[in-house]
Amino acid sequence: MKNDSAASEVLTAGIENVPADVPTKKKFALPKGNSKWFFGTSGKTTFIGAAIVLLVICFLDSFTPVKVIPAYAKHILVSCLIYAILALGLNFVSGYIGQTSLGHAAFFGIGAYGTAVLMKYAGIDFWLTIPIAACIAALAALPLVASALRVKGSFLVVITYGFGEVLRYVAINTDSLGGSSGIPGIKAPTIFGMKMSKIGPTGKEGYLILCFLIVALLAFFMNRIEKSRTGYAFAAIREDEIAAVAMGIHTKYYKILAFVISAFICSIAGSIQVAYSSFVSPELLTSTQSILILTMVIVGGRRSIKGAILGAGLMTILPEILHSIKDAIGLPFDPWYILYGLILVIVMRVRPQGFWGNASDA
Repeated sequence: MKNDSAASEVLTAGIENVPADVPTKKKFALPKGNSKWFFGTSGKTTFIGAAIVLLVICFLDSFTPVKVIPAYAKHILVSCLIYAILALGLNFVSGYIGQTSLGHAAFFGIGAYGTAVLMKYAGIDFWLTIPIAACIAALAALPLVASALRVKGSFLVVITYGFGEVLRYVAINTDSLGGSSGIPGIKAPTIFGMKMSKIGPTGKEGYLILCFLIVALLAFFMNRIEKSRTGYAFAAIREDEIAAVAMGIHTKYYKILAFVISAFICSIAGSIQVAYSSFVSPELLTSTQSILILTMVIVGGRRSIKGAILGAGLMTILPEILHSIKDAIGLPFDPWYILYGLILVIVMRVRPQGFWGNASDA
């Protein structure tokens, strides 16, 4: 009875140091934290170093007679950071509570359409549309959560896939949302009276800085979550939901929390995407987008903050490099489609926990 009480404290109170005398048949894969980042540096040092590199990339061309960093490279970096936000958002569901979702492009699209409609038709400032659209996405996640509470595994995959497809067809067949053509002409947001498209030599620098700050804030937030009572509850649900219920963890509450936070974060990425591109279309809601986001999480490493960011970067930059090679040497096919499948096969065979995941996730 004494050992059972100690084990209960570990799962429900989130004690970081598990007593050595607690016998367990299976170790829970509790988060180990992210206090160390690149080359053993702390998160604070990593953030400062990354911020300096980003500022150099953004404004180096302002002090040189010729452009050193192409505008296209900055565009790819913006895309990497937007997908990093999406991967971090999906990580709450597919990483922390271990449920697979193929419908998160729906929340990406809700954020994009919400911001576009509020800006163009209601005249609301961009910065106010972000939390409004995110709250709409969080509410839209509730019906999906209701299904997730009853099913799991392949059944949940089908439900989330169907959820995304339903919203895509709603967008295509709604005239006020632009139908299949989408909504063009979204005005660039302003900050301190200056349009973000006017910041820096190419107009992409403002979006780069904004996305970087959001990714850094999410990384900090998720790091704190992992080390909290909520993080330990997520871990318990992921490893053994029945045991978590037996220990008194309110599994329904934590599943709802994970889905709502995930939808909220993915919606933010959609809001930034529509402001950056000045355009929104049903293409953002496709199942291809959902599969790509999930692939980023799997390749980088589930429930790994660094892994989600790495996966987003790899799966965004590699296709662009291969497209350039295809055009340069005149290949009759796109090599990315071959390499895409090859990467997944290799990762699943050699490192199933992902490039930057924990070995216990394999």
